[in-house]
Amino acid sequence: MSSVFRLLLQTREKLYKSGVIPTNRLHHPVVSIGNLTLGGTGKTPLVIALANRLRNEGLRPVVLSRGYRRTTKGCLIVSRGDGPIVTWQESGDEPFLIARRARRVSVVVGADRFEAGRLAEQNDLGNIFLLDDGFQHRGLFRNVDIVTVDPVEWSEDEKLLPRGRWREPKSGIERAHAVCIQSRTGAAVPEFHMPTFQVNTAIEGIFENDRQIELESLRGRPVVAFAGIAKPERFFNSVEDLGIPISRRIQFRDHHEYNARDVAEIATGAECEPRITTEKDAVRLEDTSLSNFLHLRISANIPEFDRLMELIHSRLR
Repeated sequence: MSSVFRLLLQTREKLYKSGVIPTNRLHHPVVSIGNLTLGGTGKTPLVIALANRLRNEGLRPVVLSRGYRRTTKGCLIVSRGDGPIVTWQESGDEPFLIARRARRVSVVVGADRFEAGRLAEQNDLGNIFLLDDGFQHRGLFRNVDIVTVDPVEWSEDEKLLPRGRWREPKSGIERAHAVCIQSRTGAAVPEFHMPTFQVNTAIEGIFENDRQIELESLRGRPVVAFAGIAKPERFFNSVEDLGIPISRRIQFRDHHEYNARDVAEIATGAECEPRITTEKDAVRLEDTSLSNFLHLRISANIPEFDRLMELIHSRLR
């Protein structure tokens, strides 16, 4: 099946290059942030960081996202810049999180990102688009293509879907204008023939809803840690790096929707043990009966952020 998938990708690439499959253009510039694998490369924190930076520069960014596993169809405005105006089930967990974290930034979801962009333009939501998870969405023209890379994953064998985690061959990165490499301790940094930027994971703290918890109150105190993300071991390591021991680890699949049985499993154990999860999981727990839990909030830290923005603005010009 992976061989068939590779052949389909090669055929699709030829059709786009020849113009047989058209590429649509929006009236405002588009910056795409994507990857070559199924996730876990730090894409969402980077989208939030870029959205906030563009907003601070006086632009009006709009994030266009697919809205993976949402309950709605078509195109939907998730935020007009003042936080989510729909539920996370209607928008998808990642667009909902982006709408919450990137203030004064609009968010629109739609499987057809061109139509989502047109909806944003019709409602005058902004003047620059951030295409979330858009590297394979070739139907929309983008001025800048940024690809996020996990150096450990990059060093491993290229196994295409459905056998592996790769959406397309590594050679596809040649279409990118910049590469953002996730910082990983002890991992060799791959070299690319385009501008490369390191992205560090910055821990903002541990929160209960919107209230930040003092770390000293948790250090040395065992917690139950649970996560439904692409690479949960990174979350568990981050918790332990803060000096918080984990008594029990619970893993769910990425974008997992929690049910009563899951909540019961998480709640099992000593009542005095805090429960801690990721910010994305916290979004999906909002309408469950689990209320006494904390979440870890992270952000993307880009040491050469100014240089990255110079590259973006040069492409926009």
